[in-house]
Order: sequence, then C-alpha cells, then structure tokens
Amino acid sequence: MTQYLVTGGSGFLGINLIRYLLARGHQVRSLDIMPFDYPESSQVEAVVGDIRDQSVVEKCLAGIEIVVHTAAALPLYKKEDIFSTDIDGTKNVLDSAWQNKVDRFIQVSSTAVYGIPDHHPLCRIVFVLPQASPVLANCSA
Repeated sequence: MTQYLVTGGSGFLGINLIRYLLARGHQVRSLDIMPFDYPESSQVEAVVGDIRDQSVVEKCLAGIEIVVHTAAALPLYKKEDIFSTDIDGTKNVLDSAWQNKVDRFIQVSSTAVYGIPDHHPLCRIVFVLPQASPVLANCSA
C-alpha cells in the first residue's frame, strides 16, 4: 500500500484524486488550508495547514512515498497570495520532498493558470494575454 500526500486535498482536483487513490487501496494524507469536510474524512489523514509554512510541509512528508501537488492560489486571490502560494509554497513542497527522498513528485495544474476565462469551454490551445493572469502579467517574454 503506497502512502500519498495530496496538497490541496480539499479542493476540486484534490478530492477527486483522493477518491481515486482510496478506491485503489492507497493510504492518503491531505494538506490544505481548508478543512477536509468530505464523507471520506475517516479514511484520510487530513492536515489543515499552509504549504507556505515549511515546518508544516516537512511534518506532512514524514513517511510519504509519492507527493501529488495540487495546491494553488486561485485567480481571484490577491496577487501577493498567488505568488507566495504558487511559487514559494511549491518550492517548500519540492524542497521537503527532495530532503525526504520521496519516490515521486507529481505537479498538477489546472485552467486557473489562464486567469478568469471570458469563454467556455477552454480549448487545449488558448492564447493567453498577460493581463488575464497575475502570474503571467509579471513575466517577460
């Protein structure tokens, strides 16, 4: 039985991944700033914490074999929170995964990287204007 850490486990991607992993008999730990209020809560070791807090991340990685990183700040968050979560928080998770010698690190993304869309559905090929995403707005070509 493989031990997984799912960051952002209380979010849309996280809970669906956790359900998938549980259905296949894996052990799951969730790390999210939001409580894990799902019917599966008795089957998941849920940690309420922030990926920007290195000590919390470090504790969550004890005994973990595979990290699936789905935590991210949404486009509706303040620009500073997006950067500190998506960049600094991701670095914390990567650093701790490396130090704890996890077997595999999986980074998951979503359409949130495109900002708040002006149409649906989004196609696989979408031209993104820098002002559509706070992260892209500060990147130079």
